[in-house]
Amino acid sequence: MAFFKMPFIIKSMVENKGNEKIKKIFIVLLICLIFLFLIFNFKHLFIAALVNNKPITRYALDRELEKQGGKQLLENLIAESLILQEAERQGLKISDERLKEEIGEIEGQVKLQGSDLDTLLEVQGQTRQALEKQIKIQLIVEEILGKEVSITDEEIRNYFEENKDYFGEDATLEGVKEQAREDLRQTKLGEGFQSWLEELKQKAKIHYFLKF
Repeated sequence: MAFFKMPFIIKSMVENKGNEKIKKIFIVLLICLIFLFLIFNFKHLFIAALVNNKPITRYALDRELEKQGGKQLLENLIAESLILQEAERQGLKISDERLKEEIGEIEGQVKLQGSDLDTLLEVQGQTRQALEKQIKIQLIVEEILGKEVSITDEEIRNYFEENKDYFGEDATLEGVKEQAREDLRQTKLGEGFQSWLEELKQKAKIHYFLKF
């Protein structure tokens, strides 16, 4: 019986090998088709532009952008990460309601200037999501550093006297007192921000893997 089964087994093995070869060829062709499909439909992910049919790749563009502003952008992202981590450490949260309120105020100011926020953001190459993140970072900084900022009446009077042209001829100290207080507060926050951020950097473990 074994003698008569041998040709069948050999034939089966040959057929299996042939089927496996066809399957491998099919898989390779399928991968090539998928690759071509991705390149055609998502070419913007690989190619930034074509100049007389010669491509400028996204990689080349990204490298040039890194050289021009990559280091500063990376430092900004590190600063944002440190601030968010410090807020988490202190249990500080900025509510969605507060963010909406801040954005609403900005929208109101933009409308008074005859424009709208979405158009302005588009011109600046920004999105609402990016704006919300910036506002969140700013509010966190104000919450943390604002506790140490104090403004005296004497500082407000001096500020008013030094900036009468800014406030206008008809302005009075009482009329602009709150605005002057807020201006001084923002100035002091800005002055203390860099030293505070440097302290956070010194305490943190930051490892750089990119060289610009």
